[in-house]
Amino acid sequence: MTNTKKGELVVQRLESLFGNITFDDDFWRERNEPFWLIVDTILSQNTSSANSRAAFRNLFSTYQTVEAISLADVQDIERAIKQAGLYETKARSISAVASEIMGKYEGDTWSFIGGSYQSAKERLQQVKGIGPKTADVVLLFARDFNIIPVDTHVFRVSRRIGLAPQKGGYNAVKAALENEIPPGKRKFAHIALIRLGREVCIARRPQHWKCPLTDLCDYFQETSRDVYQTY
Repeated sequence: MTNTKKGELVVQRLESLFGNITFDDDFWRERNEPFWLIVDTILSQNTSSANSRAAFRNLFSTYQTVEAISLADVQDIERAIKQAGLYETKARSISAVASEIMGKYEGDTWSFIGGSYQSAKERLQQVKGIGPKTADVVLLFARDFNIIPVDTHVFRVSRRIGLAPQKGGYNAVKAALENEIPPGKRKFAHIALIRLGREVCIARRPQHWKCPLTDLCDYFQETSRDVYQTY
């Protein structure tokens, strides 16, 4: 079995398991304002979906435009998003993004994230608090680039399956996955691998009996062999 075929099989199995899952991004799309996607992605860092959604609702109920955020005191933004955790760092990032968009791009977020993938990513990462994963999530969903952002779940699941190297950081895992997964399936793969990591391939005691990938998974094969050898 080639690596490429393994990646394609993983996607096929996940499609059978989850069906047509999508990213919940109607809010910013309905407003045609990717600034809110950036905010949502920042708030989601290192917290639960419930906490990040609550923080987002609190923020938007008070500040409904990029300009309003740019003019707000950082301490007021902190209070609004406190439920998301790491609120001081996140508030500074959100304020900095809004100020950048208003100051250099006349409030046009599409221009801020425009241009080539590399230039847009570099521009996003110049904002303190926005790393490669956050930038890639924004560019995947707002610009439809054929990329696979790598969060904690994607790191763990892809390494266990054997789609990515056990060593190496963000860029190494991202490159390996993009080599494995066909371009048209990368957005789905990103969402599906996260869901698999949250629901099945959890950090401790992964639920192998629920997983459709055990025959493809290096981690399962290794742990099963270890268990067998103890008897």
